[in-house]
Amino acid sequence: MLMKTNSAKKELFDRIINIYPGLSPKKKRIADFILNDYKKLFMMKAKEIAGECRVSEPTFTRFVLDLGFSGYEEFEVYVKGLLHIELTSVERMLKSTKRTDNLTPLKAYYQNTLRNLENMVDSVSEPEIKSLARKIYQSASVLVAGYRASSVLASYFGFLLKKIRPRVLLDTQLSWDIFDHIALHGPSLLLVVFAFPRYANQAIELIEFAKKYRAFVIGISDTPRSPIISLSDQYLVIDVEGVSFVDPFAHVVTLLGALIHEIAFVDQAVTLNRLRKIEDGIRNRQVFYSVDSGLQKNGNPLEAKYYALIDSGGWGERKEPEGEDASGL
Repeated sequence: MLMKTNSAKKELFDRIINIYPGLSPKKKRIADFILNDYKKLFMMKAKEIAGECRVSEPTFTRFVLDLGFSGYEEFEVYVKGLLHIELTSVERMLKSTKRTDNLTPLKAYYQNTLRNLENMVDSVSEPEIKSLARKIYQSASVLVAGYRASSVLASYFGFLLKKIRPRVLLDTQLSWDIFDHIALHGPSLLLVVFAFPRYANQAIELIEFAKKYRAFVIGISDTPRSPIISLSDQYLVIDVEGVSFVDPFAHVVTLLGALIHEIAFVDQAVTLNRLRKIEDGIRNRQVFYSVDSGLQKNGNPLEAKYYALIDSGGWGERKEPEGEDASGL
């Protein structure tokens, strides 16, 4: 059975309903406003909400205190967690049009990325990364999964992890054979699941199935209120602040790069040996373009120009190569 992702919304409504009978007429207007259209909380600031309800800002703050929050700041964090679950891409885009600054989109995203990076560095500790790295390195097999927008992060992490350790599977479609694999290898399997807003039910379904077969689950998400965190044996929380409906993952990719680095250096000699074998295969198949491979296939263009210049009389008489270099190789 899927875990319900509207628990935060229900909790907020329950709080309001419990205190509603004892509220003043002004505070009841605020309560009615939220109960009738709670999504406006995401679109409006405290001053705008107070104006809409025809009350003062201090009245709105006192209402927040009545709900059991220490102040508007804590309430705002609570609402932000609800926003991640509830807000659609259309609503996110409409919210972004209400920005009052005059930044260009590029500068707005640049500044947002810097804030996300700073928050990530301040909130994720080195021991957390080392603990995750060792757990991933020591596991018999690893399944990396992510769905919808989070599939981008799963693909990036899974691709790099395959480079540095064996027995890594990647799933971004919740395919049937993944369930078979979990059923066969559950106790020896480590599951790494990415789930960022909005949280795909596929991620929850996968984790709940894996837990039945005693797989160890590492959840990577944006808030402790994320539906996958309570299901995970170990987790990593990376806060994500956006400026529009586009998911800002630059700082998450940065952290994943650091995590891959940490895993690679758990046993540097083993990692180097594996990378050398992979590079040997890449070189034999000529997977990537290089200047040398181009010269072998097409001849040396600089040498051709050189001889053409000599033939035209520009640099004197052309001499054919002698001895070991006569083949021109």
